[in-house]
Amino acid sequence: MESTLPVQDGDFTIVAPLRDCDRFLNRELSWLAFDQRVLEEAQNPNHPLLERVRFLSITSSNLDEFFMVRVAGLKQQVEAGIVIPGPDGLTPVQQLAAVRERVHEMMLVGRNTWHMLRQELRENGIAVIDAPELTGDEHEWLREKFLADIFRS
Repeated sequence: MESTLPVQDGDFTIVAPLRDCDRFLNRELSWLAFDQRVLEEAQNPNHPLLERVRFLSITSSNLDEFFMVRVAGLKQQVEAGIVIPGPDGLTPVQQLAAVRERVHEMMLVGRNTWHMLRQELRENGIAVIDAPELTGDEHEWLREKFLADIFRS
């Protein structure tokens, strides 16, 4: 029994055969869609400011893990010469291309969101400063702190 998928075309509904790959979501793109929703929460002004920063942090952490696990796995598949599409109809090369495009867009939005949040933080008395903004004494304190507590660990 063949399944069908209704497609709206103007005033008409066309019933097109449903391909097997139309029944499955791509795991990697689904993961990124979740991260996109978390990123959107970071942009939501209805959330408290520090919660929005936390949402952005979660997005970044999730993307780190995504690259370490999922993208690494896709790259291994490509290097192994796997060209057979998955249940969703995408080959590893096609998945990597789709991931690259999606992540590029998310990174741009994430960077803009960080700049916006950073400004809002500053307006609320929380300054995230860059190294050139530190005084000589602050540089020295950080150097000592690094050597004592981080470097030697």
